Amino acid sequence: MPINAPIEYYKAEEKYLKAKTIDEKIAALEEMIRLLPKHKGTENLLAQLRKRLAKLKKQKEQKKKVGKSSKAKELTVEKEGSAQVCIIGYPNSGKSSLLKSLTNKEIEISEIPYTTKKPEVAMLDYENVKIQLVEIPSTFEPYTFGILNNCDLIVCLLDSTSDINEQKKFFEEMLSKRNLLKKTIFVISKDDSNKFRGISIKRKESLEKLKEKIWNSLNLIRVYPKPINKKPEKTPITLPKGSKVKDFVEKLGYTFIKNFKFARIFDNSKFSGRKVGLDYELKDKDIVEVHLD
Repeated sequence: MPINAPIEYYKAEEKYLKAKTIDEKIAALEEMIRLLPKHKGTENLLAQLRKRLAKLKKQKEQKKKVGKSSKAKELTVEKEGSAQVCIIGYPNSGKSSLLKSLTNKEIEISEIPYTTKKPEVAMLDYENVKIQLVEIPSTFEPYTFGILNNCDLIVCLLDSTSDINEQKKFFEEMLSKRNLLKKTIFVISKDDSNKFRGISIKRKESLEKLKEKIWNSLNLIRVYPKPINKKPEKTPITLPKGSKVKDFVEKLGYTFIKNFKFARIFDNSKFSGRKVGLDYELKDKDIVEVHLD
């Protein structure tokens, strides 16, 4: 049910998103509560806003710095898989829906803003490569910037039902002010009409293009180990672009690098199966057979 809030409410919400201190957040929340229409359709949202306000006031009274609190430390996200990708965006921009569509993880999805209260983590399987996706709550508590600083890529959702340029500017400034110089790809969400050629969770081809874009933006390559006289393994080892055979062999373990003799590279070229040394630069989807002394 639409909340039918006045434009002043959304301006107060923007103040809340941009707030850097507890006092600024409290003031913005109080303004949001005052401006929010009071009817059955806003009961849940009003309860959430009041709960958040009470929590902030308690933090202020106890004079605890959220970023250094034990709770903040508990909310770090340990990296898993070949890379970690964070998803950010305005409230209700479709972050949870996108995470669910990309990973098939069961996630609570609601039209009520700020439903996601802590980072949601799920694994994207892209051509046998595991990529960890982390949905960042739109409250942007201090600890979340630590997660963003540690990730490999940021996907920023821009809601096609709102001003796209304004959203893009907001997130660019937010990341810049905190020296988060991470590679960021901007994705237009809720674009069921394809007006902006954005992402729609209803279109499979749209999601597949996004998966490919995420992979290409990570600047990684897939290298498949091949035991001698056997078929290549199905799960690749991922390495940064520009990696050499030495980097691949080091991933296999100390014994391999210590006793390395040569490697054979299998690919689609006419020289497939050729011998190479440790300084050979690998390409995406190369198959490597390591020979030892």
